[in-house]
Amino acid sequence: MRKLFQFICISMLFVALIGCESDADRGPFGPAEKSALLAPFAGEWIFDSEKTLEALKSAGATDKQIEGLRKLGTENPLVGQMHANMKITGDVAVGTGDLSSEYRFFAMHSHDKKVCGKAWHHEDRFDPGDMSKCYVRLMIKDSNLYMDVKMKDGYPDSDDPDLRSSPPPEGGSAANCNAENPAGSDWSEWATYVFSRKQ
Repeated sequence: MRKLFQFICISMLFVALIGCESDADRGPFGPAEKSALLAPFAGEWIFDSEKTLEALKSAGATDKQIEGLRKLGTENPLVGQMHANMKITGDVAVGTGDLSSEYRFFAMHSHDKKVCGKAWHHEDRFDPGDMSKCYVRLMIKDSNLYMDVKMKDGYPDSDDPDLRSSPPPEGGSAANCNAENPAGSDWSEWATYVFSRKQ
C-alpha cells in the first residue's frame, strides 16, 4: 500500500500540469479504433476525488494516507487532483490538459464483471517516446466509471511482444489473463480512480 500511495502522489504532481481538452482523433498514433466492448465507457468523464478516496480506503489505504491525500488536494488545488478528466472514444482515453495524456487500450476482455486488459499510457501523447505499459480494469457502477490501473515502472522492453505486434483493442480472455500477477517485479499496486459522467 505504501508503493500505491507513492504512485498516487506522483500522479497528483503530474496532473498539476493539465487543464485543456484534446481530441482522440488527433493523436500521433492515428484515430481511435471502434470497440463494442468499450462502447459503454464512451464519453466525457469528470474525476471524482472523494469517491476515489473512498475506493482507496476500501482497497486498504490507511486513514492517515487518505487524510494526507485529501489535505494535499485542499491546500494545493493545482497539485491535488489525482487524475485528469478523460474523454473515451473507441479504444482511446484522452486526459484533458496542456499536456494531453492518453491510454490506448488493447487486449481488452470481460473478466469478473469488469472489462480488463492492457494499455499504452502516455503522460504526453505528443511525445511518443514517453510511454509506459499498464494493466487496466474498467467498470461502471452506480453510473460512475471505476478505472483500476497497474503501471509498469520505466519504459517498455524493446522485445515486448505487445510492442512488436500491435494487438487489437479486444482480445485475450479471463482464462489467460495475468493482470493480477504480471511477469516481473516492477509493477505498481492497483490504483483505483473514480469518475462521474459529464452532463
